[in-house]
Amino acid sequence: MGISVTLTPIDPDDDATLAQVWAIQSDPATWKHLPQARPDGSTARQAWATQHATSWRDVGLGWWVVRLGEPLGGLSSGSVIGTGGCGATMPGVPAWNLGYRLTPAVWGHGLAGQIARQALESAHRVRPEWPVTARVLTRNPASWHVLERAGLTLAWEGAIAADDPLTAGLVRRVYADRRLDDDLLRQLIALG
Repeated sequence: MGISVTLTPIDPDDDATLAQVWAIQSDPATWKHLPQARPDGSTARQAWATQHATSWRDVGLGWWVVRLGEPLGGLSSGSVIGTGGCGATMPGVPAWNLGYRLTPAVWGHGLAGQIARQALESAHRVRPEWPVTARVLTRNPASWHVLERAGLTLAWEGAIAADDPLTAGLVRRVYADRRLDDDLLRQLIALG
């Protein structure tokens, strides 16, 4: 058994928690594989939180705020350590998007794997007809190993279209918990 965590839905009206989450979400260390995509500003924070709250409202599942259930290193029990889960965050795409972003202080303790497994179980319970998918850069092997250990399999790997300003030419992987039909796979690839 690993370190315990507490998972609660992202609440766009909880300013204190959002400030803690946003410090992690916009920390350059959490964007080491794609530094040019690091968000900043309170407008971006509110849009991000609203997007995840909309997923909870519209489909009954979204990303969680992740807190430690017990002390770890210099962090106390209850500390906000990041976000993660499955959400309907890709407009018009009938699939779950699984992801996580944790403070580097907790990397290497299996917490991303715990979040991924809980997200997968929750997605299968809430809307089992939707595949659980995830997109990850090949230069982030720790993240794609988490997805594989959680039970997702590689559905596609290739270079991202040159018209995507943040990721043009980078190699991305698409993972899924089942075989994806060609149309859905094309939609996921087009997301960059």
